[in-house]
Amino acid sequence: MPKALNPQRRVVGDRAVVNRDWIREFTGASAGTAARWYKVRLEQPEEHRHPEKERIDGTDFYDEQQFRDFYTWFQQEKASKVLKADPELYELDPEDVVSINKAAELLKFSGPSVIRKYRQANPGYFPEPVDEPVQGPTGRMIPGFRVGDLQDFDRKRTGDKLGKAGRRPGPQPQTPAGRPSALEEALAAELSARTGREPLTATQLAEQYATEAIDRDGYHPGLAAELSVQYGGLQRSWEYAVRNALKHHPAAAPRRSEANRRAAIALTALRERGDVRGLAASLAREHGGSPDVWSRAVSAARTRLTDPTT
Repeated sequence: MPKALNPQRRVVGDRAVVNRDWIREFTGASAGTAARWYKVRLEQPEEHRHPEKERIDGTDFYDEQQFRDFYTWFQQEKASKVLKADPELYELDPEDVVSINKAAELLKFSGPSVIRKYRQANPGYFPEPVDEPVQGPTGRMIPGFRVGDLQDFDRKRTGDKLGKAGRRPGPQPQTPAGRPSALEEALAAELSARTGREPLTATQLAEQYATEAIDRDGYHPGLAAELSVQYGGLQRSWEYAVRNALKHHPAAAPRRSEANRRAAIALTALRERGDVRGLAASLAREHGGSPDVWSRAVSAARTRLTDPTT
């Protein structure tokens, strides 16, 4: 079992200093990534450089404000390296539908196989295709995607690791795992509102979001994966946040009435439309919520169709 983090923050004179575990909790970085940031500090621009360590009571500490400045620069550098979409993507009507080949071209991927790989390896991260396939260049019917969904996907690309929006196809050499920009922006807003109080860490903010999700929709096994897709970041980090949230909400359970309502809607759709491809994504667009939530509703509805006694 990995050793639990022991984040420490101290005030020395008129400035705050933090230890390496605080940095890891704040960013979600691994021990190796956090160590490497310091190791290569002399390769970083001087005005954005990782702070030098200072020894206090046998522990290495780092200037907190200097680290925050470094990490803001680091995230901006990472985001600047994301593949840029073709400007044509934003000239199209959001309701237009394009083929998987055209979608790959607009997003400047090497080909449609990149999209297929993303959808297979990272369910829920790339938009679902529309229900009706479109005609490809050879006349064969191939998946089509709504332009508005592709635009939303492109706006979320931050350069984070592990298949989140913005990852370049292929191996990702020396790509540190870090907190996503969506969560970072929310954290910045929280910090601005908490002037004069102890700053939140990324882990604390993630736990807050997990708690809100449990209060709103109840707990279910796929919650961490959904939060990872929504805000970015590592799924295992969100699993940690969800576990902490559940400790404070031991009675948390799925809201069955809401789950039953979605299952009833899915059952009606199955009877009216048949078990068509992309049904969950269509229901998500029509009724709100994530495709993953509606996918569970469709699965429950299938069970009712085959076994009316359940």
